[in-house]
Amino acid sequence: MPKVSCPDCDRSIAMHELEARTVTQRSGFDTSYRCPFCRGDIEDVSSRLA
Repeated sequence: MPKVSCPDCDRSIAMHELEARTVTQRSGFDTSYRCPFCRGDIEDVSSRLA
């Protein structure tokens, strides 16, 4: 199972543990992700895969 490392608290987070928020925009959808432990935003999930 892929894990993501948080840039703020440096913990490994399973993909299903990430908090995701999707917002509808004129050009499509914008999804942002947040660490469930420290609440830090994770900008580029694909580059943070551990």
